[in-house]
Amino acid sequence: MSVFFKRYRMRVELPCRIPERKIQDDVSFVPWHPKLLGMHALAKWESFRNEMDGSVFPCLADREGCRQLMRDIAAKDSFVAEATWLAVEGIGTEWEAPLGTIQGLRPSPVQGAIQNIGVVPAARGRGIGRELIRRALLGFQAAGCRCVTLEVTVHNLSAIDLYRSVGFQRLETVFKYGLVSMPKGT
Repeated sequence: MSVFFKRYRMRVELPCRIPERKIQDDVSFVPWHPKLLGMHALAKWESFRNEMDGSVFPCLADREGCRQLMRDIAAKDSFVAEATWLAVEGIGTEWEAPLGTIQGLRPSPVQGAIQNIGVVPAARGRGIGRELIRRALLGFQAAGCRCVTLEVTVHNLSAIDLYRSVGFQRLETVFKYGLVSMPKGT
């Protein structure tokens, strides 16, 4: 069945103040490197495959779709490596598993755009998303951006609360067309 998903487009002006949050010692944050593309894709897939965003954007519900999406994002001229981070379980280079990912694009000389931010379900509530956003915003600022936008599905209340807590404000409501599978017998 096809449906329209209601989403908010949100924006924050830079510079903004994001309170640093103590992250557990077993989480490392790794800046973008092309060799990490597969780990970003795995974090993205684990974060979105069972979520509503997997219906809005079907590539997020497919492991290979996430790999292709990461390749596409990283290949764009507007890709902002400084705003692209990976959260991993483990210290130094002894990583056990990806926990979260965030990617940045620059659609104009003064505007950044968070393409995706995802934290795997088992790692949510640990401050990983907030730290990914903080690092991405610092990266956008270093790249000369004066504002950053993102989109979020209106049903993702915890994400909206997080974005508001770091200064994002709703700009507008947009609708995205998507497909939803119906349970058998309905």
